Amino acid sequence: MSFTVGLTSTYRAARDQMVIDKMAEVRALGQGKTARTLENTQATQLGFTVEAAWAQYNGAPYSFRPYELGGDDVLGYQLRGTHHLDGHLFTYDRDPNAIYIFGTVNDTCDIVTFIGWSTKKRANIPTHLRTHLNDHKLHEPAYCTSQVELWSFDLLPATKQLMQHRSDMVA
Repeated sequence: MSFTVGLTSTYRAARDQMVIDKMAEVRALGQGKTARTLENTQATQLGFTVEAAWAQYNGAPYSFRPYELGGDDVLGYQLRGTHHLDGHLFTYDRDPNAIYIFGTVNDTCDIVTFIGWSTKKRANIPTHLRTHLNDHKLHEPAYCTSQVELWSFDLLPATKQLMQHRSDMVA
């Protein structure tokens, strides 16, 4: 069960501000591999688009939070995305043990189709480890989980953060 979220102007503005704030933080902290996206604003915007869409879908605020090692992206979940309609969920050994939600993003970064989800434990298996995918060399080895291997959202467990958010909404 995939579904699509079109960002509202409020969440687009929040995403754009997140790009500015996060890149300022990356520069200030001098975060090694993360800094590679400083020159690739499209990749940076893509990632924050998926996060903003997940926040919007759940009616949650989306704003800057300082970097926290092993922290979540939104409501206890890690979000990943691509512009490739047949793209894969990429995970890495350094990633936190978490639930990873995967979405495809349109070219103008305002519509996200959420495809499915997995856990790091299920995604980071030896048969998924790649240095190349579809004849393209990856910038670093990654675990590449195909869309058919992702679980449906009707099986997605609620994180503590999502349950707290839902509780706060009705209180």
